[in-house]
Parts: sequence; structure tokens; C-alpha cells
Amino acid sequence: MPIHGVDNVKKAIRARVKSIDKQLLNIWLDGLNNVADGTPIDEGATRNNWFLKVGSPFSGTTELKTGNNSLNLRMPKSVLGKKIFYANNKPNIGVLEFGGFPNPAKLGTWNSTTKSYEIHTKGGYSDQAVGGWVRRELKIMQLKVKKIR
Repeated sequence: MPIHGVDNVKKAIRARVKSIDKQLLNIWLDGLNNVADGTPIDEGATRNNWFLKVGSPFSGTTELKTGNNSLNLRMPKSVLGKKIFYANNKPNIGVLEFGGFPNPAKLGTWNSTTKSYEIHTKGGYSDQAVGGWVRRELKIMQLKVKKIR
């Protein structure tokens, strides 16, 4: 004996899964854009080295200092149940996130325009991201995921 209304239940489940997937996709896009935009910038090479890959982390780097690193072009259409990696393999990324610059700064960075050294660190961190920014953004993303209904 067939169960009446089972098609409606299946349709509702598919719609709910699609809705959750869309919400997750938006959280990922917003969060990863914020990670890239929040990357401290000197010449731009580190900010331009965020790479998105599904399944496993990207292992390369680029020396490009500018370019179109648009997540919208590389983000999969569906994220539910997928392992998505957003990686930056520049050697300085760990110091930018976790600190490690001399504290206090000894000389600073040479500014060829002013012909003087300028200090751009605070407490061992870049003054553009004191305390890091990636972990903070991941916590924000986690809170948004928990609010999905």
C-alpha cells in the first residue's frame, strides 16, 4: 500500500537541502572574501595568493601582486557535503596570522618616498591585522552556520 503524500515530503526535503546549501554558499563566499580582503598588504603578493580548491588544498603560489582572484568564478555551485579548502601558501602567512614580527620592531620597513623607516607592526603583528584575522573570520562564519534554520 503506497504512502499518501510521500512525494510532497520528498519535494519539501529537496527544497530544504537546496535552501541550506544556498545559505552555506553565501556564508562561504562572504567569509572567504573577508579573509582575502583582510590580508595585510605591502606589495599585494600575499593577498593575491588565496586559492580555493574542492577536495584538497592547493599547493602552489603566484608572484602576481594584483589580479582577479574572484571567488565567485571558482566557488562550486553546491557546497553541502564538500571539503572546500581556501589556502595561502606564501611563507609569511603564518606570521601575519599568528604574529612573530620582532616585538618591539627594531627599524621597521624602509619607505623610499619619505627616505625613512616606518614601523608597521604592533605586538609582533602587522598593524593591519593585530591578533590575526583568519581565525576571527572563521568564528564569525561558524556562528552564521549555527544560525541556519
